[in-house]
Amino acid sequence: MLLDAAYPTDIRVAKEARALVDDGHTVFILSRAVGDRPQREEVDGTVVVRRQLANSEVNRGLGGVVRGLVDLVTDVRRVWVDEAGSLVELEGIDVIHVHDLPLANTGLAIGDEYDIPVVLDLHENWPEAVRQYRAGHSPRNFLNPRYVASRLTTPIIRLKRIERQAVRRADRVIAVVPEGRDHYIYDCGADAADVSVVSNVVDLDTFDGEADPVPGYEDQFVVSYVGTLGGGHRGLDTVIKAAPHVVDDVPSLRIVIVGDGSDYKRELERLTADLGLENVVEFTGRVPFDDVPKYVAASDACLVPHRDNGHTATTIPHKLFQYMAVRKPVIVTNVAPLGRVVDETESGLVVPAGDVVAMADAIQRLSDDPALCDRLGENGREAVETKYNWAVESEHLLDMYRDLERETAPSAQEVPSSP
Repeated sequence: MLLDAAYPTDIRVAKEARALVDDGHTVFILSRAVGDRPQREEVDGTVVVRRQLANSEVNRGLGGVVRGLVDLVTDVRRVWVDEAGSLVELEGIDVIHVHDLPLANTGLAIGDEYDIPVVLDLHENWPEAVRQYRAGHSPRNFLNPRYVASRLTTPIIRLKRIERQAVRRADRVIAVVPEGRDHYIYDCGADAADVSVVSNVVDLDTFDGEADPVPGYEDQFVVSYVGTLGGGHRGLDTVIKAAPHVVDDVPSLRIVIVGDGSDYKRELERLTADLGLENVVEFTGRVPFDDVPKYVAASDACLVPHRDNGHTATTIPHKLFQYMAVRKPVIVTNVAPLGRVVDETESGLVVPAGDVVAMADAIQRLSDDPALCDRLGENGREAVETKYNWAVESEHLLDMYRDLERETAPSAQEVPSSP
């Protein structure tokens, strides 16, 4: 596996790696070196190999500048090809599994060089994700030459072209939701037979659905959001703007935002102050992952208030299924994957994206009806126990690999008949 990040950090990567190991595969993860973690160690049965792979670490001096320009033009990071190639040769790697679009062409180059298949695991619609993140960036970022260079050299149109070409070249493509699969087939031209769905469902073996709640919220009606605050497409401003419409009728309302970010978090904090909601809205900052279920357990309802765009409409966050695992009713917006799951499972309320009044009404409705909260929460738990859990979902990943193995296995040699 190729992961352009530190590891272990990514829930999806960890779940997939464990599932493949449990199915009898030997899994290597080539990732970035961070801090003092060893260059090679075993994590949950997976061999993690860490190297200095960031552009800023390897492309230094005049030679580094030239290498960086070549990498930029070709969209192939040569240092990754060299490091992964060493693993292929030393360990007999049979498949390159690439996590997300930035390393797609690099992984495909490795596959071409060593004549092995490539699986492209697209956690999200990368070009549209970049569009949303950039829309939320502060203008002061343009004072950073590296940021300006990134914007100039990776326009959205180029990222979309890379995406189209990569999904057509890969031996297999993994999407997170059926809506994402449709995007890669109908918008990008991938072969439908080569695109599988492996969703971001909850692993009930590792996520504590019975966690004790964080203390301090016992007398409040807590509506929470857990996750990164990476941009306006998260839709949390809608929730904060909804609070004045409901706080008089629900004086115990507490909106708890668990997670961190930069520009968008500051924007939300300013909005909270402008509306005089400092005693209603709480920003906890980043918390250890083991504390996430405790905050969910302390909540009366949980939020995924995404805005509707090309990014949110083609993926789904882990948090939705984590909320359901803790028996919490959810309030989501009518973004296609979110609305589909919540309507199907009857695990929460679906409101129009960006609709402040509808969000306020949903919070009010759940506050007024504890029995409804209990019923929706139990429906969510039943859904993750029977369908939306990793024990079920991982079979889609394993089936894809079994199919790929059958397809790429050398044909048995014909045995000549006796004369």
